[in-house]
Amino acid sequence: MKKIIYILLFAVTFMGCEDYLEKSPVTEQTEESFYRTEDDMFRALISAYEPLQRNWGESLQLTMDIVSDDAYGGGGSATDGVSGKKADRGITTPSEGMWSAMWNDHYAGVYGANVFLEKVDASEISEEQKTQFKGEVLFLRAYYYANLVRIFENVPLITKTLATSEYSQAAAPVADVYAQIASDLETSISYLEGVTYNNDQKGRVTEWAPRALLARMFLFYDGVYGNGDASSIMPGDVTGSDVLTYLNEVIDNSGADLLPDFGNLWGHSEFTDSWVENSVEGVFEVQFSNQGEGWQWYNAPFDIGNKMVVFVGPRGTGADSEYYSGWGFSPATQQLYDSYEDGDLRRDFTLLDMVAELGDGNFEEADQYTGYLNKKYAGLKSQVPDVGQEQLNFPQNYISIRFADVLLMAAEMEIHLGSAANAAVHYNKVRARAFGDSYSSVSTVTLEQIFQERKLEFALEGIRYWDLLRRGMPVLESAVQATNLGGIYDSAVNSAARGFWPIPSTEIALSNYALEQNDGY
Repeated sequence: MKKIIYILLFAVTFMGCEDYLEKSPVTEQTEESFYRTEDDMFRALISAYEPLQRNWGESLQLTMDIVSDDAYGGGGSATDGVSGKKADRGITTPSEGMWSAMWNDHYAGVYGANVFLEKVDASEISEEQKTQFKGEVLFLRAYYYANLVRIFENVPLITKTLATSEYSQAAAPVADVYAQIASDLETSISYLEGVTYNNDQKGRVTEWAPRALLARMFLFYDGVYGNGDASSIMPGDVTGSDVLTYLNEVIDNSGADLLPDFGNLWGHSEFTDSWVENSVEGVFEVQFSNQGEGWQWYNAPFDIGNKMVVFVGPRGTGADSEYYSGWGFSPATQQLYDSYEDGDLRRDFTLLDMVAELGDGNFEEADQYTGYLNKKYAGLKSQVPDVGQEQLNFPQNYISIRFADVLLMAAEMEIHLGSAANAAVHYNKVRARAFGDSYSSVSTVTLEQIFQERKLEFALEGIRYWDLLRRGMPVLESAVQATNLGGIYDSAVNSAARGFWPIPSTEIALSNYALEQNDGY
């Protein structure tokens, strides 16, 4: 899939380089003549995937880590990355560029999905391919809306390309957005049933990804809008029982599993020297490549590397360091480091202990220095290719949904609706990998233990904030406040906003003020 994305990313236009170099008129391939062949539709499919790779600057993953209890803002100085720091301090505004970037990038994905779904039925590809491709795109549209509704809550629901007269869109009822997510995901499951890919196409959506995402969204909906006990019916008539069934199907039938060593998931493997991407643990991974040959920043055709790798890497590393010199954003909190028990192998794969690993004097202290950075996504010099702009070209995938998440979501649901014994089995499987031979299984597990396990397992993966919010504002406020040490380490929650973020002021103006600003802003 990495190769496919690299070769076909020019699908965001209506023709590739080879077409451009032909002598026939460049206007020959139009919207009317495109969207016909298998090659056309595959390019259009890739254009729906492409916005997943847009993680410039204070991206979704980076920002959600910063506003949780996992990390601070960091960067080169107090004036670097101010938008993230303001969000961490609970004083962000609708004019901050990062909210516009998240809004625009996700709606670019929605647009690509809508165009594809409108064009595919009239194309020349087989009915089997149409069904499969639609299954992938419906998941992607649901994925983009899943992020939008959790970030902004009140968002326009657009399921078709719009005429000029329709551009002024108000926010849809939140229930309608969740119902659309549920519909897209359930249809995606049915359309992708039995679909498998060869090794070159790993990273494409399978039938298991929509099951897992639907569970994630049910739990968020149940926590924020329900009672947090799986008793809710999520719009689209999704019940807790449905979700538990979906999770058990992933566990029992998908072939997904935990990698034997937690370190295999990341680019740093002191114990195993083995890094595996698109593994049995990756239920859905956002693909990145180090083969972008261009030297242009903020240009989608060249924007295929994982930029967050540079943002979170240590600053000023020496020539002998394995770490690429990055920009020091998202320094991890001391509270996160202290949360790991002795013997938990995940701590040293999750957190880069600057002094212990790099040595005093072998790095620059970034702003809001804590001594710890995000090791999971810090870049290595060995990942830098000989082509293109190296800071655009890190290949490390973002593992958006891991099998460990499926197990812990299932454990949570089993406590509410199923078997306490099954909950302990799932919990023990995740813990056993973390502690190795020293781990002793437990026969019962509590919800508090499961949430703590999620904190330790998914730290600095952009998940923690959503877990705090779905447990209620008092939990979110307490967790963030615990990292507020004063001075430059000042963290707070804008309680009036209920955990959601501002509608970009530019979007409100562009909507002719059909959009209304969220509470608290």
